[in-house]
Amino acid sequence: MSGELTGAPAPASTAAVASAPPPALAYVSADVGYGRERVVCGASLAVAAGEVVGLVGPNGAGKSTLLRAVTGDADLLGGSLLVAGRDAHTLPPIERARLVGVVPQQITAAFSLPAREFVAMGRHPHLSRFASLSALDDAVVERAMRLTDTLRLAERPTDALSGGDLQRLALAQALAQEPSVLLLDEPVSHLDLNHRMQILDLTRELADRGMAVLAVFHDLDLAARYADRVAVVADGRVGAVGAPVDVITAAMLRDVFGVRAVVGTDVVTGAVSVTAVLREQAVAGEPRGRVLVIGGSGVAAPLMRRLVLAGWSVSAGALNTGDADQLVAEALRVEHVELPPFAPMDADAEIRVRELADAAGAVVVAEVPFGHGNVANLRAAVESGRPVVLVGDIAGRDFAGGAAETLWAAALEAGARRTRDLDAAFRAIDQL
Repeated sequence: MSGELTGAPAPASTAAVASAPPPALAYVSADVGYGRERVVCGASLAVAAGEVVGLVGPNGAGKSTLLRAVTGDADLLGGSLLVAGRDAHTLPPIERARLVGVVPQQITAAFSLPAREFVAMGRHPHLSRFASLSALDDAVVERAMRLTDTLRLAERPTDALSGGDLQRLALAQALAQEPSVLLLDEPVSHLDLNHRMQILDLTRELADRGMAVLAVFHDLDLAARYADRVAVVADGRVGAVGAPVDVITAAMLRDVFGVRAVVGTDVVTGAVSVTAVLREQAVAGEPRGRVLVIGGSGVAAPLMRRLVLAGWSVSAGALNTGDADQLVAEALRVEHVELPPFAPMDADAEIRVRELADAAGAVVVAEVPFGHGNVANLRAAVESGRPVVLVGDIAGRDFAGGAAETLWAAALEAGARRTRDLDAAFRAIDQL
């Protein structure tokens, strides 16, 4: 029959694409900057209604400039910038103000006026010249202040308020505009923990109701928790764009921020979490020597970090994937023998640990419990013939049927040094 197709319904799909609304905000190969100076080049990024997109990147990379280009406070020097499918820079200012609300990074009270009047300024794009606020306008202002927990400040003069109060009032003013696009430049930088959660929870709720939000984040944990997608701005470009779990990686943190970090999952929210371990610039010069650290269960992580910062070349024994010490060793780029989660050491793993011990000038055994699955780590250390530092006491840590206590005693008899804690162990290695 005419018009019928087998397989995918192409005509319906084509119609759906044709009727799809344009992004609420779109940068298309956009160059943005000031005067003739291009700060970000070739930026392509779209923000749809109903999503939060977070901009992350180092200081001075151009994140704020991307936002300012939408409001006209930075220049579009190439490409295009669209709001609801229309050229942002040909939109009349009053119309742009109806579509786009913004909370800038720095908020100052240039002159004193009651907080309610400050928020009510957000209604000006909806008023004709010389018109007064209507009952509807007053209701919008009150609702915006209630949402941002600023109604109690209504009669307070703006020049007597804290930075955090001003930040929330600026958000209330932006919400009073009833925009379809909300731009946030570090929206919680001055807020306490309670109001930080309140504002970001509100932002997430506004997006879920259909608002498009583009926000600058310096806190990567917050970006991962609240943004649907994140975009990395660095070296004058918009780089990786995608879900936080795909973009916020150890490799990205090293390449973009120069930081070695452990990237995991927040046990409460399920979002990506970032624990910075050390700055790449902090590791420099020729290593002082090589130290093998025997750890596990997170007990050796502080010592590995400290040794690396002090200029030692560090290796570790056998560690299970996902163990806290294994994650830190990976972040530090410490050579180690990686085992599957919960897997015991086999003969091959012990041989590889012995090779690491042979290559080391000294071995430190941290306060890790020893069972049948990892006692080979201790055996390799004790039998290495290298100077050995034992941390703590073996009492209560031998779950290998006495094998660990026997090895511990043999190490002490052979001249191993026993220290009270990791600090003392570090000093002992530092004196070698």
